[in-house]
Amino acid sequence: MWSDDWIGLPYAERGRGPDAYDCLGLFLTLHRARFGRDLPDPGCTIREAVREDAVQIYLPRYERVSVAQEGDALLFRMAERPLHLGFALDSDDMLHIDAIAESRVERWSRASWLSKLEGIYRIV
Repeated sequence: MWSDDWIGLPYAERGRGPDAYDCLGLFLTLHRARFGRDLPDPGCTIREAVREDAVQIYLPRYERVSVAQEGDALLFRMAERPLHLGFALDSDDMLHIDAIAESRVERWSRASWLSKLEGIYRIV
């Protein structure tokens, strides 16, 4: 599967690749690689984006959907704030990265992730 090439990449705050990524950097890079989309980069970490209300600025470019498909943004709450972003591979799995571990595929539809899901968003 194409996602195998993206597994095991190291985490770095504000990482935009190719050597390391943060969750936002990985999401942006995957859109470029998979769909040829150059999405705007707020130039910050997801935590800074929340603090600066960049999430609210970017949300109008997306529509909330109920079933994920490849490329959708999976926005997760951490500490009651939308602080983590995953790239949907399909209606169950995501490719993501965080400071805890290298990039990996995980089932976002399992209870531990689903309970943190703020929403599924698709580019309009």
